[in-house]
Amino acid sequence: MKIDDSMKKEIKEEMEKIQTPSSLYEFAKNIKDESEKRAGFEKPIGRKRGWRKSKFAVAAIISLGILTGSAFLNPTMAEMASKIPYIGQIFQQPIYEVIFETLDKEGYKYGGIGMGMWDGKPYIDIELKGTEEYVKQEEEKVLIILTEVLEKKGYDNYKLKVSDINVVSPVNKEINEKREELGEKLMSDLQGAGYTIMSVNALSPVVAVYIPIADKAKEVEIYKAAIELLKANDTPQQVQVIPRDALKEELKSKWFMVMRSIEEELYLKKEYQVADIKYSYKPEKVSITVMTNMEPSEVNTEETVAKIRKEITEFLDSEEVKIMTENQEYELIVQDKNGKDFSF
Repeated sequence: MKIDDSMKKEIKEEMEKIQTPSSLYEFAKNIKDESEKRAGFEKPIGRKRGWRKSKFAVAAIISLGILTGSAFLNPTMAEMASKIPYIGQIFQQPIYEVIFETLDKEGYKYGGIGMGMWDGKPYIDIELKGTEEYVKQEEEKVLIILTEVLEKKGYDNYKLKVSDINVVSPVNKEINEKREELGEKLMSDLQGAGYTIMSVNALSPVVAVYIPIADKAKEVEIYKAAIELLKANDTPQQVQVIPRDALKEELKSKWFMVMRSIEEELYLKKEYQVADIKYSYKPEKVSITVMTNMEPSEVNTEETVAKIRKEITEFLDSEEVKIMTENQEYELIVQDKNGKDFSF
């Protein structure tokens, strides 16, 4: 899509105004937290950001991976993502949005979508609201409807599943709400005490306090302060202080929607034979490594590798993406099933 200078300037200005819950990094973390609240769901193998464990999934906003593990994206989170200015004009509509819209149109009530990798293949798990009997009755119809939608987008590499929603009990809901309040208050108290805090996650038994990279003395100081603040509020908890590279997290946020689009395109099409996608975020260069299941000697391998490179580089070199990533330099590496870089 070509845009003139005035449009380019407007997009850049709007991109600079983008604000999500704390940041896209925090937003991705929230999707992971949403996933961790769901008990009893099969854990996916491997994957990152929307498609991986301990990374997104995205469920799709996740990249379909933000996020991290089997990521469940509820309608509220999806709505938040859809309101990011200009994203819908620059990138294709995320598949989770397409699925939500289709279910709405067909009159189905849903709780969320799980996305990740299972047995080396992307899976999409749609949770419907209703009794177990109702979901079983509607399962085949929903599968036919969504399969048609996915096929129209050219996607042919996925496993589609429909399940009944795991309703959180009132007791667990209250516990989760209290933990969220605890995390918000601790973050506020620590910031009020003069500490730089990126985020606080109190949903797990051990409260995680994320801080920009600092020396060991500063980590210990923040740890002690967190312990004392929790005791003072009659909420004693174990605490872990986790340093994060703020610059690296900023780069991840900047590239978040870009990587989501790349993952959806490559994972959901058989022809690319993608096993994994890894990223390295450095100020001087962002590295994207596409790991495939192809052998160099196989028929059509060279053609497929060339197509992967062409699809991604044309996307990354587009004016819209350059504006979003502030013309960040990148490198693209495509590897065979043995982890060796393709020479052609």
